[in-house]
Amino acid sequence: MRIALVIERMQPSRGGRERSVGEIAAALSARGHEVAVYCQQAPQKPEGMAVRVLGGEGSSAGMVNFARAVIRTARQEGIDIVHAALPIPGADVYQPRGGTILGNLAAKRLRRPVIAAVQGLALNLGWSRRGTALALERSCIANPATLCLGVSQKVVDEIGALYGRRENLRLVHNGVAVPEVSDDQRRLWRKEWRDRWQAGEATTVFLTVAQNFKLKGVEQTIAAFGQIARANDCRLVIVGRQSGQGRYQQQALETCPPGSVIFEPPQEDVFGLYSAADAVVLLSWYDACSRVVLEALRWGLPSLTTRLNGAAEFLADGAGIVIDTPSDIAAASEGMTRLCDPQARQAMSQACQAASAYASIDRQVDQLLELYENIMRDRAGGAG
Repeated sequence: MRIALVIERMQPSRGGRERSVGEIAAALSARGHEVAVYCQQAPQKPEGMAVRVLGGEGSSAGMVNFARAVIRTARQEGIDIVHAALPIPGADVYQPRGGTILGNLAAKRLRRPVIAAVQGLALNLGWSRRGTALALERSCIANPATLCLGVSQKVVDEIGALYGRRENLRLVHNGVAVPEVSDDQRRLWRKEWRDRWQAGEATTVFLTVAQNFKLKGVEQTIAAFGQIARANDCRLVIVGRQSGQGRYQQQALETCPPGSVIFEPPQEDVFGLYSAADAVVLLSWYDACSRVVLEALRWGLPSLTTRLNGAAEFLADGAGIVIDTPSDIAAASEGMTRLCDPQARQAMSQACQAASAYASIDRQVDQLLELYENIMRDRAGGAG
């Protein structure tokens, strides 16, 4: 099968949707399929993968031209399935890996209502590049021939509620790949990082990995941690680079014991950090299906997150703790207190291990291939 995966930017080291598309492409290629990635920019071109840079970044017109170039190039190259993470009218599959545009706007209303109202007006009037993206997304979702996929039930529900789409709408939960490493390597990583953080084995280490500190609730995470840090032997490690990070550092200095909150720069390999941590905290205001929570789960690490994160669906059987909203600081601090109990964490870790196979990239690709085959079979039947 010849498959084109479409994304704005090909840079797997950034994590998120870029890494997800890279992992899907690699898994499909490993099964003998011919895969090309169509994108607007490609700072990284992974080996063994065809990458087509079709341009179109930076403007509304460029976005429309890119969408047209994707379909034109797919026809020229004899592509069987166009699977787009961006809104590409005419694609066989549309899977908004970061969630829908209207879903993101609805989430912003929870934390920044005035700004969200202004942005909503601009979107609907088509005054911005994102307004053009919304028009393209509406076109994709309105086309009954395009299979719409949610990476979580949360995204499936918002496609139905916000766009009125009901037919040809399916769920394929996100999945992640994790490296195979020995227990000795995990122990080495754990010791190295915990020595750096001055955290003994009895210390509970909470880990937050985020690119967008506001969206991932870092302010609320620090506030919740501050309520429990003096009564518990614990650390909060926050990984990521954020403009204005100083205000978060200042918040930590004012509300938490000295040295208990540690800021680390972005890490290309986060699995050493997962090995060193005892739990992940990701108080998302919006997440289609966070890779961080899924990677932690597959690593046997429980998470504390919110119902606004589609990855919370993976924690339903006890693999972590889910609260309603980042603004519920009391619930977040109560969850952290529970995670300071080694026995509670052990039970959650066992639930993580039980859910690991479902969170894998192999399960995700199995389901995608089944859907691709259905599309091709229906197409052949229609042609006949």
